[in-house]
Parts: sequence; structure tokens; C-alpha cells
Amino acid sequence: MSEQVGHIAVLVNPASGHGAGADGACVAVERLRARGAHVKVYEGADADETVALGRQAVDARPDVVVVAGGDGTVSSVLGPLLSSGIPLALIPGGTGNDLARQHGIPLDDAAAAADLALDGARRRVDTGTVTADDGTVRHFVTVLCAGLDSLTNERTNRMTWPRGPARYLAAVYLEWLRLRRFGYRLEPVGGDEAGVGGPGGSGLDAAGPGLSGPGASGVVGLSAVGPDAAGPTEGGLDAVGPGAAGLDAGGLDASGLEQDGYMLAIGLTRTYGGGVPICPDADPTDGLLDVTLVQAMGRFRLLAFDSLIKAGTHVERPEVTTLRTPAVRLVAPAGLVTYADGEPMGPVPVTIRAHHESLTLCVPA
Repeated sequence: MSEQVGHIAVLVNPASGHGAGADGACVAVERLRARGAHVKVYEGADADETVALGRQAVDARPDVVVVAGGDGTVSSVLGPLLSSGIPLALIPGGTGNDLARQHGIPLDDAAAAADLALDGARRRVDTGTVTADDGTVRHFVTVLCAGLDSLTNERTNRMTWPRGPARYLAAVYLEWLRLRRFGYRLEPVGGDEAGVGGPGGSGLDAAGPGLSGPGASGVVGLSAVGPDAAGPTEGGLDAVGPGAAGLDAGGLDASGLEQDGYMLAIGLTRTYGGGVPICPDADPTDGLLDVTLVQAMGRFRLLAFDSLIKAGTHVERPEVTTLRTPAVRLVAPAGLVTYADGEPMGPVPVTIRAHHESLTLCVPA
């Protein structure tokens, strides 16, 4: 055990993974105490109480905060954790567990995951914020989505039947039947427009690639990445990658990108939904958001994209646009709700920002 780790706070979300979070917590606490750590457990009755207890756990100034739950639990308690600088160890107990997948944290071995709180490596990783126009700021740690996938999540939450995985599959089918295209607009964001440190904000340093520091002035440029480089466009917005030629002809200008599509994902990590590589080239330590936009196409042609997305090869197709940027404002039709880490982040328009290496995560050495 590391000599610097003695006091560990274990935060449990009993709602995660239909009880998997609580089960993993029991194993983790037993392991940590057996190894000589002083452990205090914070377990609420529901997700809201978990958030309040997360603040209490951070205020106690432990050496490490261990979260037993899923990606949504992590993001819900991220505000006070980031401000404190206390390392986070994760006992995966959610539905998707994509943060753990990204960083090699054991998914099915709570004892091994708990060991990382004591002697795992400390890795600085990116986090993200979603800022509404009213100044409300929410955190996320994996991927934000808006479109077919977020509508499917929304419908699943409204449905009471069937139960289990069948409910999600039913929601996918129903949304596919009423498939809608969305007029997405991605706008460059100045450093003082992202809402960082504003109402509900975390006070995070906004610095990152393309920024000079908190409140950096000027416009953060969007750059698309991939083969078939088309070169920089007017105004510093690069249109590079699959689909770039079509964008140059129809939608990319100096003020941003406008494009019709079915799905939009903005990722810090490569996967969402339990390992689906929607942003296969994302680097969780580069201070950048990886944007993947699946353009409008025929209903049955979209079905063929399912296997491509699961293989991570969809970004090689001309029907997919990829962009990389530290911050972006998303505008889309009214009523479209964004989701991140499997949780609702609120309706568009929103501003999304990556915060470079803002979280210390306990990971395998």
C-alpha cells in the first residue's frame, strides 16, 4: 500500500447498474480495510442523496475518493471533486462503464479496482462541461450525444415496459420508425463564452490546446481530422477528413458548420453505451473534444451503419464528418435533449468544453 494513502472515502450509488454499484462497493470496502486503509462509506438512498454525500466526502479531505457506480455517478459528483484536486478511484458498477473501459480499470473485479486506490498510477485526464444558455453547468467524463441516440435514451427512460435490455431495443426500433433528421449547427466558442466559473460552474481553468488560459479571448477554431485533407478554409476552420469535400461545397464557413444529420457525438473518450466506439480516435488527455456527425441518409442505409459504428470504422465513410476542437456551441432544433454519461444534460442550445487534464484518476500502472 502506498504510504501516502490512509484515509479513503467510498461513495456508493445504490441505483447504479440495478444494484451492481452497491455490490461492488461491499467488495471494495472489504478489500481496502483488509489492506489497512481507514475507510469511510457514504451511501445514500438515491442518486440525489449520492450527490449531496459526494460533497460531504470531499469536504472530509480524504486521500482518495472511491466512487462505486457508473459514469453518470462520477459526473454527478465531479464538481466538488475537481475543485479539491483529490484523486478518484472507480469501482465500475454502472450500465456502460465507458470511463473504466477507456483507462483499463477492471470491469468485473471490484477488489482489483479497489487496489488502484492504494497503489495504482495517478493519471491526469480530461473532463467536460455542458453549459446551458441560463448558465447551468453540468459535467461529463465520456461522450455527449444529441440525435437518434439521445432520443432513444429519452424514450427508454419514459417507458415502463418491457423490462431489462428489451426496453432499450424497443426504444431503438420505435425511434428508427420515426427517424428524424436534425439541422445541426456547430459554432466556434470564445474562451469567455463557455460558462466556466459562471453560475453553477466549477471554476476550472479553461486552458487547453488553442487557449491561453482562463477566459482566453478570441475564437477557438474547429478543425476536422482524417484522411483526404482539403486544407484550411476561410477563417481558420479546417475542413479535413471524410466528407470534407461535400462540406466545402455546402455548409462549412468562417462562423462554423451547418449540416443535417441523424446522430451527433462529442467525446472525451472513444466509447459510449458500454463500449461502442463512436469517437474511435479520441484521446482523453489531449484537451480536445472529438466530434462525430452522422449525416442524413436513407433510413435503411442508416441500418448498415450500426455494424460500422460498432467496429469503429464509420469515421472512414464519406457520410460521417469528424471534427476536433477544445470547445463548441451546439445549436439544433428546439426540443432536442442532449445526453452524456447516460444522463440527460438538458436541451439545446448548449456549449461544450473540454478541460485539459483536470481530473486525477487512479489507473493500472
